[in-house]
Parts: sequence; C-alpha cells; structure tokens
Amino acid sequence: MQLSRRDFLACSVAAGVARAQRYTPRPNVVVIISDDQGMGDIGCYGHEADPLTPHLDALAASGVRLTGFYANAPMCSPTRAAFLTGRHPLRCGVPFVVDSSPGVVGLRGDEVTLAEVLRDAGYRTGLIGKWHLGSAPESLPNAQGFRDFYGFRSGCIDYFSHRFYWGLGAGKPSFHDLWRNGEEIDESGEYATHLITREAKRFLAETGDGPFFLTVAYNAPHYPMHAPKQYLERFGHVDDPERKMHLAMLAAMDDGVGEIIQTLEERGLRDSTLVFFFSDNGATIEDRAGEGGRNTPYRGYKFSLFEGGIRMPAIASWPGILPAGKVRDGMCAGFDLFPALVKLCSAEMPAGRTLDGRDIWPLLVDGARSPHESLFWKRYDQTAVRRGDWKLIVNPMLALGDENRLEEKVFLANLAEDPGEQRNLASQHPEIVADLEALIHQWEKELL
Repeated sequence: MQLSRRDFLACSVAAGVARAQRYTPRPNVVVIISDDQGMGDIGCYGHEADPLTPHLDALAASGVRLTGFYANAPMCSPTRAAFLTGRHPLRCGVPFVVDSSPGVVGLRGDEVTLAEVLRDAGYRTGLIGKWHLGSAPESLPNAQGFRDFYGFRSGCIDYFSHRFYWGLGAGKPSFHDLWRNGEEIDESGEYATHLITREAKRFLAETGDGPFFLTVAYNAPHYPMHAPKQYLERFGHVDDPERKMHLAMLAAMDDGVGEIIQTLEERGLRDSTLVFFFSDNGATIEDRAGEGGRNTPYRGYKFSLFEGGIRMPAIASWPGILPAGKVRDGMCAGFDLFPALVKLCSAEMPAGRTLDGRDIWPLLVDGARSPHESLFWKRYDQTAVRRGDWKLIVNPMLALGDENRLEEKVFLANLAEDPGEQRNLASQHPEIVADLEALIHQWEKELL
C-alpha cells in the first residue's frame, strides 16, 4: 500500500511507530555524539546567551528536545558501548574507561552491535571520529559492523598532531592515532573537529540509493583544550580563559553539525533521515581540562552519578515525521536507541541477547510515557537508581578524586522538587531509601 506524504504524516502522528514502519521506506540514520558536553553547554536548554550553538538549537527547533535523557555511565567508553549494544555497560563488558594502549580488548567480538544489525539489514554503516572501545582486532570499528571508519581509536588525541594525548609530556608512551579503516594516515596540522566534519560530509556525498547509518563521534569539547584562532576570537568578550576555550571548541563542533545538516539538505536526504544528537557524559573539572564546562542546572560532573554527570542534552529530528519544537521529559537513556532504531529500520533483533534498552520511538513521536520503571548506574563503588521522581546515590561523589567524595553514604533526592539534588532527603524517607537499595541489590545480583 502506498500512501501520499500527507496521509502518511497523519497516520504516523495518530498511530506512531507501527504505521511509520509499515508505510515508510527505511530511514537513513545519523547519530551525532559530543564528548564531555554538559547541559549548560547548549543554547536550546536555556543557555542561549553563552554557548552560542545555533545549529544544535535549530536542530532542536526542527524536532524533539529530550529533558529526561541519560548517559548509561558518567564516562565515555561505557556510554558508547551501551549505545552500540543496547545493553548496560556491566552486561556488555565495558564497565569502565577502556585502556587506550594498542592491542587492548574493549568491546568483545561476541557482542552484537547496532552497526552489525543494520549492516546485515542492508544499511551502509560508518563511524567518523572517536572510538575508544578497544584497539585489539576484535574490538575495532570495522570488526564491529562499521564498513567505513575514519578517526582515532584511543580516548583522546591532540587536536592538531593527532597523537594520543595522555602520553604527551606525561612520561607515558605516546603514539600517532588517526586511521582510515585499517590504514594509519597523517593529516598533521589539521584541526580534528574539522576533519571529522569533512569525513562525515564525504560519507554522505558517497552514499548510493540504499539506506545508511552514520555515527559522527566528535571529541569536542573533551581535553586537550585546543581551538583554532578564529573560534577563540568569537568569544573575545569572555574573560575566563578556560570558559573561552571551551566555548570555542563547542562552536567549532556546532558549525560541523550545521554543515552535516546542510549536506543532507543539498543531497535531498533531510526528509528521509533521522538525526539524533546526544552527549556521552557531563562536563568535567579535571585539571587537564580546566573548569570551562557547565552542567547547569545540575549538580556534579563527569565521573559523578549526580545528574550533572549523567543527565545529557539529546535531540531527535526527522522533518515531517517527528513533531517540531516539542519537549519530551520521559526518562530514557543511550541504550534505548538500539531497540528503537532496529525496529524503525525494519532490521532483525539479535537472537538470544538480553537487551536493557527499550524502544523509545513512541515517546519521541507521540510523547508516550517512559518505557522504564527504573534506571541504574554504577561506577566502581558508586551506584545510583532512579525510579519515578526518586533517585538514590550510594557512595556519592561530585567529580573525580577522593576530595570530591561526599561524607554521606547515601543521597536521596526528589528530582521533581529538587532537580539540582541540593537536599539529601535520606533521613526523612528511610523507607524509600530501603526500597531503592533493595532495587540496586537485585539489579547488581543479576548483572555482576
């Protein structure tokens, strides 16, 4: 059955994903991921005067802005693994940051990724930018379902020399880390953010008639804090040098998002492409990054299970299919993209796999309630659960380092009344603490 576009739109709004799947050709999918970008680092979340992210703001205006979206971890490798597998980091074997040394296994070869599932369904698959899920042969992007890969394998690189950053000047081994598929390439002197944008546009320019799944994983605004002069000059009015650098890096990435959207429009692909943007974790205050990032209005930073470490900006846009300018506050997370996209793209769910993610397409298209009763997080001995408006953190910390660990052993907040988690209600509601601790123990027993 072939419907007119007007009739199709009416059907998709009225019936959501079922009719969208039945009558729509499989959409192209572009997922854009930023690195260490907090909620206070994007204009459309109420910070228009500072970050200056007009292209991300325009993307939000064209689609759905999520206010209850979470990373599955307060750090990059586990978040990325959860997105690609639809499984919690503990279940898919990437609970911590993956060692960037050459030859390290990160994501195991027996995991089934979103790229593999969509590839097998006839999609051209590509990853541009940061990987950080292992450099052993079984863990590399091309072995995990991506036909095309351009980027770096480690956790972070110098933006201009493209060398593994942690080794520079730290007495540790350093190495060049820029690849096209299995071939090491040298583009020294070129700004990494611009290279990622260039290669994303190249991928889109080379697409044929079939559908594609492209992940664009920017390393901005992750340290090292590097930006071209012209971007620093945009923020000459900002006195704080750390904030100025952070904003400049964000602006370069935001311009890249704009170029990607423009390329889709020029190729006539925008109306057939779902674009989803999210950040992998909150802004950091590590010494090597400074304190330029913002997680406003939330408390905590990268590595923390307070909202500032895990509650992320996220935007979904598909003109004519998703409503424009809507806000969805339902609780959801990165691993939910796996089942949502597999179903939307008419692919086959992997057999015999336990998925932790849930299909969030009804939430996106119709504003349906969250598919989750609870969400869980774990980083070493720091654990958290959110059930409804209540959130409990066990062994809470604000940021990386012992000096940022709180004295309280448990922290209970009602996020509807106190989204900034400023008041610990544990002593006032011991029965809720006990219930949520029991949930955590049950969850850990299943996964550990």
